[in-house]
Amino acid sequence: MTDGTTRNDPSYGLGLCLLKPNRCRQAWCVWLPLLAVAGLALGVEKCAWPADNEFRETVQPMLVALGLGWAGMLPLAPLAPWPRKLGRFGCLLLGLGVFALLGMAFSRDWEKGMFMEIIDIVCAVLLQFAVFALAAALSLAGWSVRRRLTIPGLLKWLLLWLILVWLALIIPCVTFTSLGRGEALVGVFVIAGLVSMVSFVVTRPFLALGAANPLYRQRLRQLVVPPEPTS
Repeated sequence: MTDGTTRNDPSYGLGLCLLKPNRCRQAWCVWLPLLAVAGLALGVEKCAWPADNEFRETVQPMLVALGLGWAGMLPLAPLAPWPRKLGRFGCLLLGLGVFALLGMAFSRDWEKGMFMEIIDIVCAVLLQFAVFALAAALSLAGWSVRRRLTIPGLLKWLLLWLILVWLALIIPCVTFTSLGRGEALVGVFVIAGLVSMVSFVVTRPFLALGAANPLYRQRLRQLVVPPEPTS
């Protein structure tokens, strides 16, 4: 498998950081969590976890894609139509989805064609489920901490809502597979657990950036916390 951490075009992030709202030192800190995610993806490739090679080939591109989704969405937060036109969920879904797909495109081997292999199709489908679940969980977690935003509190609510959202997503699959083989039912839970874990692990460094950096803390608030009602 091609190393997704070495095929990413640097201009992807440089172009976003050169936009007017990002022409400050604090804005360039978005590279720190992205580098952490890239290191984690590289570690997944080098280590023997997960033991199944197909799992590793699924986990690594999803790590890179979701990391680039976050790294693309945060710098563009001041320019996006928040929240009146699309709503917080719509903006999160659009921002994460577009940049995550770009991230997956940059991380794949174009000589073979992006969707020529079955593993590419699986990764793309799982990525869309992951983006939908993460956007929904972030919106619900932001609503849960709307009175007082703290990063630890947001993390706790995010984990809870990720679990609940994924349970809601897999209930139809569980209902369908329960009529068939038990191995299929176990596979559904394993895949859902794996993808939700990847989503949570990728999100943590970017939330940590929000805790340490006032600029990105404000952008996180803009992204996930509903505005206070005006009288």
